[in-house]
Amino acid sequence: MFGTADLALYDRSGRLTAIAEIKNKTGTSTEWAAQTRRNMLAHGRSYRADFFLLVTPDRLYVWKDVGTEPVQTPPTYEADTQSGFEAYLESAGLDARHLSNGAFELLVSAWLGDVIRPVETADEHDDHDWLATSGFRSALEGGRIEFEAVV
Repeated sequence: MFGTADLALYDRSGRLTAIAEIKNKTGTSTEWAAQTRRNMLAHGRSYRADFFLLVTPDRLYVWKDVGTEPVQTPPTYEADTQSGFEAYLESAGLDARHLSNGAFELLVSAWLGDVIRPVETADEHDDHDWLATSGFRSALEGGRIEFEAVV
């Protein structure tokens, strides 16, 4: 079954490697993230990708190689996004508390674009250890991002 992803991330050979769903919602929890992912899968949004990301203004939830069965599974990795997004907000003169859904989606896509670029980027110093330990960065290095992709 096909679905639409906020962002689809492809590796350098064009294989779908990650799906990113973006929710402009703060105060989320691990339980909320697991339930949200389960609900998306239960309602036909099944994706064949190694990684599934659920990104909020303050938290990032990542599932790696957990399949597409609509079961409530906790994320494989979690990270704080506030420090990672700070430079993007600052350079655009934006306040995270007042971002529209579209602006937040653009911010996330800019951040992910910098993550997968095969060059040294400003956010290499971030505290997202999951980028390296999960293999996310290396799997997508040199790849591309597609908005509102049908996958």
